[in-house]
Amino acid sequence: MNASPGRALLLVMAVAAALRAATDYSYTLHLSKRSLFLKEPFTLTFEVNQTDPSKVMFFDFGIKNRDAFSIHRLDRVVDEGYHARKERYIYLLYPLKEGKLTIDFDLLVRRGNDEMLSSAFTGGRYNVKAVETDDRHEPIPPATVSVKPLPVAAALVGRFSMERSVDRKRLHAQEPLYLTVRLRGVGYLPDIERLAVLPPIDGVKIFADEPQIRTRLTKEGTEIDATFRYALIAKRDFRIPDLTIEAFDPESERAYRLQAPSVAIAVEAADASSLLDREESPQRVGSPYAAIERFFIYLSVFAAGWIGGLLSGRLRGIVGVKRKSDGWKERVASCKDARMLLKLLLEDPQRFEPWIVQLERALYTGGKIDFKRVKREVLHAC
Repeated sequence: MNASPGRALLLVMAVAAALRAATDYSYTLHLSKRSLFLKEPFTLTFEVNQTDPSKVMFFDFGIKNRDAFSIHRLDRVVDEGYHARKERYIYLLYPLKEGKLTIDFDLLVRRGNDEMLSSAFTGGRYNVKAVETDDRHEPIPPATVSVKPLPVAAALVGRFSMERSVDRKRLHAQEPLYLTVRLRGVGYLPDIERLAVLPPIDGVKIFADEPQIRTRLTKEGTEIDATFRYALIAKRDFRIPDLTIEAFDPESERAYRLQAPSVAIAVEAADASSLLDREESPQRVGSPYAAIERFFIYLSVFAAGWIGGLLSGRLRGIVGVKRKSDGWKERVASCKDARMLLKLLLEDPQRFEPWIVQLERALYTGGKIDFKRVKREVLHAC
């Protein structure tokens, strides 16, 4: 019985300390949209300001429920004012489910003082964890959005255009025809490799080049520029089937189609006389080998073009972004877990900061992460 007053006093002191801690910072949260369509982009901006000048404070903000949203951090701005730290986070989100969705947040506040940090703080970006601070996950009320279903079964959500071209419509047997499909626009990035797949064509051999997909995150959505190239070889006339992609623009609430009509290709057969044996010219028996030789010549030409395109793409990557090695994508693809991927991305922390933050939070705070999704996003960004 005598211990009850002591326990009550401790409870009161704990509540008072919590109330004091809650007054040492302020924050604002803003959503660009509250009602939107499935896979329609919106931005979330979170600003937090230190209000207690007697402390040294650090913040780390994130979004928890990644199963309901595709989440990309666009920016993090830090004002390291002396005892007056300010941080702003901007995220791009796509809702992946319909109905009323809740967005849950995680705000980690690290508190210290000059005496505590003077001997431990090293100034490095990844050395904050070595500092002895009072770390607390502060409660932030969740936000909600209302997500409407798409009025059509759309494979693309956003504003897109499509172009399809062939280098010619008449060719010789076993001569390659080059087909190019290009998708461009702003919106939600789906499994885009499947959208422009050329279906099998009877009597036609199809060789597919590696797709070239470039993306850039913006407040309006993901800018996408994807090019698909094919080489087609046939012995007789054929038709390239039409290509139709259903799309929806949530901004104008308009359903539309991206269409490429079918194309008839005329194939000129080889000269029959060149394939016939002549009694007076037995050496013509070797002519079938010439046809095989021509086939491999055309195949080698296509392979050379494919290799040339691959090398030029890598050279552009080296000029635009100084990668640690030519096999960067292969190194990312070979990563088996989050720790291995994080170690690789830290070789270029400025370029891969959004994914570094996600991996660090999962590894060091015990949070959950969709490793396959993160790895796929990094590969698209390479």
